[in-house]
Amino acid sequence: MIEAAVFQLRAAADEIDTGLAPQLGLCVSVLARAVESARDGVNAARVSDIEFAVNDLAGAVDELPLPDAGRIQPLLDAIRGDLESLKTATSLDPKLIDQINAFQSKLRERMKAIERQTYVEGGTDAPLPHPPAALRHDAIPLSHELAAAGFATPSLAALINKHDELRYHSIREILDELEVILG
Repeated sequence: MIEAAVFQLRAAADEIDTGLAPQLGLCVSVLARAVESARDGVNAARVSDIEFAVNDLAGAVDELPLPDAGRIQPLLDAIRGDLESLKTATSLDPKLIDQINAFQSKLRERMKAIERQTYVEGGTDAPLPHPPAALRHDAIPLSHELAAAGFATPSLAALINKHDELRYHSIREILDELEVILG
């Protein structure tokens, strides 16, 4: 489905003057590579990559002159329709999403406590909530389930492998990583 639309998109994009649309060719190539990588197996991570490429392509199409955009837009709409089907078929389990949200809440709570201790004058020396070992315990099943869905989670892996080195900035990296996954 989506491969055929990408093939047609490539052909249509080749007819557009590259001087008018310098980013269009790059966006089409990135999308084609994302779709090609999904041939090995479609999962949530690969669909996320395709969605990212489609959004970039949409931005490039918006910059085209109206006649050129008119040739590309129906193909982009077809790709978006196929993408929605892929997203539905590969979406993360709602239970996993709830677990990620709960884990993020714990990380945010710890991060705010670190901020209070570090950056607020007269901050308290109270123990920080959610010790790194407990966060590591929660991170292990999340990491396994996200890996099964095709997501690489290097920041989460750092927490699992070196939980005693968990700091404010590493918490921010984990939160960012999980936000990208949740979209």
